[in-house]
Amino acid sequence: MENLIKNKNYHKVTEIILNLGIKPKMLGFDYLRYAVILQTANESLKLSEIYDQIATVYNTKPHSVERGIRNAITSAHNSGGLLSINDYYDNIIYNNGNKYTNSELISMITEIVNLEILKNDYETV
Repeated sequence: MENLIKNKNYHKVTEIILNLGIKPKMLGFDYLRYAVILQTANESLKLSEIYDQIATVYNTKPHSVERGIRNAITSAHNSGGLLSINDYYDNIIYNNGNKYTNSELISMITEIVNLEILKNDYETV
């Protein structure tokens, strides 16, 4: 768990998830954050492997991790928070018509984090 907080993307991922309207008190918030950090570290990980790793860390079952993330996404969808994904792309990517799947949202946030890293690297050159 300490390694998670020390991860260079921890604060950026947290900021993005908060901007999506997912409340930190939700268990899915922590699971989603961990999933994105794992995905940014190793994009070849399958979703089932991510769920297994998170379940091990949080001493729970992989299906509980999946459900927690799904509940967080549903909450953000219902509150309209997922519309803020458009701000990261300066374009309409999401219109609150369909709810993202766990895999889609994890991939989307991972992409945003990776783009931020590239942007920061480019600006320092």
